Amino acid sequence: MVRLAAYDYRELGKLLRAKLNEDGRGWRVCAADIGVSASDLSRICNGQSVSAPKVIAVCDWLRLSFRAFYLPPRRDAGAMFHGTSTETGSTCDAG
Repeated sequence: MVRLAAYDYRELGKLLRAKLNEDGRGWRVCAADIGVSASDLSRICNGQSVSAPKVIAVCDWLRLSFRAFYLPPRRDAGAMFHGTSTETGSTCDAG
């Protein structure tokens, strides 16, 4: 089974929610400081995706690397390509 590259919005959302609650100034004020909308903060806190620039802005505000939440693609050993390449016409039998 292949897992495509993804982003862990749930974990980012947990940390963001905790920081927003700790900050105490309100989501709209924090959103203005971050450079995103309060709706964007709500989406992230609920584990939903937003654009990369907004993720970077939130991570900068949290003083975290945006890469900390990156989930690289994963391939199981048995999920290699078996067949003929449409680009080279050669066959590949990994295994």
